[in-house]
Amino acid sequence: MPYSLPSQPLRHHLATRVVITMVLAALLLSILLTAVLSYSLYRHEMATAQQQFANIEKSYLPSLAAGLWEVDIHRIHTLLDGIAQLEHVGAVSLKDELQQQINRQHPQFSATLVSRHYPIYYQIDGEQHPVGTLQVQLMADDIVQQLWQQSRNIALVTVSALLLSTGLMLLIFRFAVSRHLCAMAEFASHLDLNRLEQPLQLKRPVRQDELDQVVDAINRLQHRIKHELARRNEIELQLNNNTAQLEQQVARRTTDLQHKNSLLQQQSAELARQNEELDAYAHTVAHDLKHPLTSLIGMSRLLNATFIELSEEQKHAALTTIDTTSRKMNDIINALLLLASMREQQDIPLQPLDMALLVKNAQQRLADFAHQHQATIEVADSWPTAIGYPQWIEEIWINYLSNAIKYGGRPPVIRLGADTTPDGMVIFWIRDNGVPLSAQQQAGLFSTFQRFSPQSADGHGLGLSIVKRIVTRLGGEVGYRAAEGGGSLFWFSLPQASAVALPDQSGKST
Repeated sequence: MPYSLPSQPLRHHLATRVVITMVLAALLLSILLTAVLSYSLYRHEMATAQQQFANIEKSYLPSLAAGLWEVDIHRIHTLLDGIAQLEHVGAVSLKDELQQQINRQHPQFSATLVSRHYPIYYQIDGEQHPVGTLQVQLMADDIVQQLWQQSRNIALVTVSALLLSTGLMLLIFRFAVSRHLCAMAEFASHLDLNRLEQPLQLKRPVRQDELDQVVDAINRLQHRIKHELARRNEIELQLNNNTAQLEQQVARRTTDLQHKNSLLQQQSAELARQNEELDAYAHTVAHDLKHPLTSLIGMSRLLNATFIELSEEQKHAALTTIDTTSRKMNDIINALLLLASMREQQDIPLQPLDMALLVKNAQQRLADFAHQHQATIEVADSWPTAIGYPQWIEEIWINYLSNAIKYGGRPPVIRLGADTTPDGMVIFWIRDNGVPLSAQQQAGLFSTFQRFSPQSADGHGLGLSIVKRIVTRLGGEVGYRAAEGGGSLFWFSLPQASAVALPDQSGKST
């Protein structure tokens, strides 16, 4: 049950027996007064030092302006010497309109108290002409030395008085307070929670002052601890049991939540990727296939029309348009099928690449297209061996080569090559001689439906997006930069194989 004793009233204050000794604390007032006097002296010296600026501006600036205007070197040096010899002046710097500088410095100058710049003007016929600037720095050495001397003298007197008063106060508090506080500390340090029956008692008459109140509070606390220990032990036991159960539940639920969050993030990422691909399909079918299909329908109707007599040249032109448009639709459908195969194919059979053969196949597929544009293609003599999927890599070269032929120079001059990096990657690149892409064009270069020239009808905007998807699936990166000396350079990287480079099977074609 709770322990309770009547509280003993406070009848005598301990401070009343030591108040006489506190009179000595008046010495602190002397320190405060010393600080006030020192600050007052400091303000006075600062005002005196600041007055030098007014004297310089009134007495020296007009003469300096005249000396600078007349280029009287002797007069200028004499005025600067006069300013430098003024009280509290530490350094003087004069800079004329030709940026020539003359300096004067006090031998004892070490710290700047305050600095001021004076623009110097010479007045003639009512107009002011700038002839230079004057910088004056006042030094703090004299003021600091005076303040230090006065503070040191006051401190010596104050410290002597404080030491004497402190010694006396220590003796009084040692006898009246400290020895009893030590007894309380000794009792508290040896307090045993298993033996709480012995009360605290001081070796002095009971006076009902602050010390007796502390003793009474310690004894009351001792009895309260005794009665609360049993209750605390019971609560701790129950709390430990509840904590263990709660930790087990939290651990199980945390594991479940982490697993569910991981699955949810994977599903969200997969859904986002699938939505992006579905958007790509919808955009391609709705826009890119619509225009060539419309062209096919129009040409077919024109050829089938019985009321229009077409010449052989017109029929040939219509058939040529139908053939070109059909090829374009075939390219779009092949690109969509490639995207679909990338999505469906989970396990990619990676193998060392015969890059020379893949480049040669891409050249052969684009031979007619390159001949139409009079393109010159230069291929590296040897290729480092990289790891990848041959069918996809050939599509990358098809895309890069067709873009270089379409958007390169007139006629296009194209170079293909590769470099290795210290981190075990191979960078394959293709360079053309066309106009480099602007920063705005580069921003969304490898995004879906991004063309080099939005006004151009060539291309269906899937190529570079497919390249990025392929290279990412194979563990590499894609990129673009403006080539040195002009032109554009597209690149992609793949992991390097441990095998040596395969024999070259490439060549140069036009």
